[in-house]
Amino acid sequence: MKRVILFVVASMLMVLNSMAGNVDHIEFANKGKFCLGIQLGVPGIRSTHENRANMPSLMLDCNWGVADGFIKTKHFGQNGAVDLGFLYSFCHYRKWDEKHRGYLQNTGLFRAAFHFQFVKKLDTYAGLTSGVNIYTPAGQWWTDAEKDGWDHAKYAGGMFTGCKYYFTDVFGVKTEFQFDWGSPGYGNLPTAAIGVTFNFK
Repeated sequence: MKRVILFVVASMLMVLNSMAGNVDHIEFANKGKFCLGIQLGVPGIRSTHENRANMPSLMLDCNWGVADGFIKTKHFGQNGAVDLGFLYSFCHYRKWDEKHRGYLQNTGLFRAAFHFQFVKKLDTYAGLTSGVNIYTPAGQWWTDAEKDGWDHAKYAGGMFTGCKYYFTDVFGVKTEFQFDWGSPGYGNLPTAAIGVTFNFK
């Protein structure tokens, strides 16, 4: 089975490489560009004796290029772009090592980022986030009083940085790191993630 998986992955990489063509300079976040991303991340809430993540954070993001061409560079022409977007993250936790007593974490963030290309095929960026975290009890064994205490929303915000490496002018892989402005360990944001990205005109 492992050999089959390795063969499939290797075949996909060869196909993507053959499709790549000349993608030394890609208009990553230029005005009018639309980008979609799917990521798996490290859960925002640290595992403790009370909290256990049942899954990695599932993250979906989209952004639109709104401005570009701020800086003239020798190798990449007019460089630098700004985009605006939205990120949704979902994770499920369980409480006190119990299988049927947990809660859901839903995070919605508005994001703004500045993009700059330093290396061929690589989009590097950093930005700010602001949004909300919604916690909802899930499973059995929750009393009404406990649900009232856990069913709530909390401000989420911070900074993030990341990079995307494009195999073609449409498809690439990405990694991101988020820095939380909230209470340490409270889990406003997934702390690190890897995934894929799709770049459209």
